[in-house]
Amino acid sequence: MQIDPAVLQQCWFLAGPTAAGKTVAGIALAERIGAEIVALDSMTLYRGMDIGTAKPSDDERARVPHHLLDVLEPNEDCSVADYLQRADRVCRDVIARGRTPLFVGGTGLYLRAVLRGIFEGPPADWEFRRKLEAECAEHGARALHDRLKQVDPPTAMRLAPADVRRVIRALEVHHVTGHPASQLQQQMPLPPEQRPKHVYWLHPPRPW
Repeated sequence: MQIDPAVLQQCWFLAGPTAAGKTVAGIALAERIGAEIVALDSMTLYRGMDIGTAKPSDDERARVPHHLLDVLEPNEDCSVADYLQRADRVCRDVIARGRTPLFVGGTGLYLRAVLRGIFEGPPADWEFRRKLEAECAEHGARALHDRLKQVDPPTAMRLAPADVRRVIRALEVHHVTGHPASQLQQQMPLPPEQRPKHVYWLHPPRPW
């Protein structure tokens, strides 16, 4: 799954770590190029997640339209694939109005997904899933997680034992393909002709 390369080439990107000044720089850049900002952040999607997320203020949002801010409740899930679908719709709408989508944020996973797409995985093997669900009910989530450690350590490190749904999916991917999900999910760069021309990385100011 990926954003249409024809859409992607019309987008600009401004990324960087926390406290690099992305919000201020992003608004200034958006005003200069006629852009609308698309939040590239896994936490600012959620309403109420204001502390520690450096969401733009109401005054800043009034200067430039912002998208994908405060669109989910804290108890709602949002996978990377969900984010891509939302971002694709926003970008198409912004471009249709003659404006430029400008992604601003610091979530590297989302940035890589937008620029390179994501591995969607094989179709579900429902019989295998039911077997794993029965094992989980009998032996507990930790047993499934320990099994994942044996076949896909990087994914096991990323997922908590309690995240049973994703643990089962990772085991299912390995069962169906014979390869760990972490290997299959390695994203390849887009061909040069499909890459966005404007991708910028901000560094925080040095303390000296």
